[in-house]
Amino acid sequence: MVGIAELLNEKEIIFPEITALAVGYMVAQKRSWKVNGKRMLLLITICATVGVLIVRYSGLALFPQMIIAFSFAQILFMFSGTTFAPFVSAIVLPVMMQTKSFIYPISAVVLTILVIGFHQLFLKMKIREDEEYIPVMLNSKDDIIDTALRIVCVAIVGFVAIYFNYKFIIAPPLLVAFTEFSRPRNKVRNKPIKTVLVITGCALVGSLSRYLLTIKLELPLTVSALIATLIMLLILTYTKMYMPPVGAITILSMIIPQSSVITYPLQIFVGSVVIILLSRVFFMWRQDKKLYEKEYELTAH
Repeated sequence: MVGIAELLNEKEIIFPEITALAVGYMVAQKRSWKVNGKRMLLLITICATVGVLIVRYSGLALFPQMIIAFSFAQILFMFSGTTFAPFVSAIVLPVMMQTKSFIYPISAVVLTILVIGFHQLFLKMKIREDEEYIPVMLNSKDDIIDTALRIVCVAIVGFVAIYFNYKFIIAPPLLVAFTEFSRPRNKVRNKPIKTVLVITGCALVGSLSRYLLTIKLELPLTVSALIATLIMLLILTYTKMYMPPVGAITILSMIIPQSSVITYPLQIFVGSVVIILLSRVFFMWRQDKKLYEKEYELTAH
């Protein structure tokens, strides 16, 4: 992906979330989401296209564009029949980067097809076991409350981040992570320190690779992306923390403005701390209480 983008001198080809898809759909021992290939492709296509349309035709400032994009993704998430959160990044990324080219959604679609194809190949080669896809509906009263609360949280944090020009505190992959962390029974938020360290570490790996290899040594960006991805995969393997968003966080460092490369890991650190805190304070306690009450009722009957 990065190699072709450099060869054609077309940065819009780089779709960082594809790394998250690869981690969650190919690298992880078990599929990270309740989704199938068709729905994955459809959701990525819709969101990548809508993101570009918002930038091209809304005529709004960055903050309202971000809220519209995130809100659209959250509502779609409720009715998608999946737990597939990475499409949140597919719509928010072009807004954050102010992408107007339709090369971006085309690239997103092609790369998603490749990930789906490799997943099918892994199934045939018995590298991965097939998992039945059962549609899920996330439009109950509790889900609606969660959705509204996510939008309010992102609006407040996003306003502050954009106002002070530290927008990567709400980097698209972090919004994906927030969507996943704020869902019931999410296990990652039970390891807050380890989660923040892994997320920040991968952001640091991406930034250092680009800064040292491409900016200082003037090596191709493809080299930086390759080395950063290899180290990221080693981190995930060593820590056993197969969080798909960290793949996108690593590759996002390759396309952010050069002026943001140094501060990018710090912004990601702050953003990851914020989403973990929000997930635990505003979601985990209430969701765990609901689950406990339901389990108590079943036991009583």
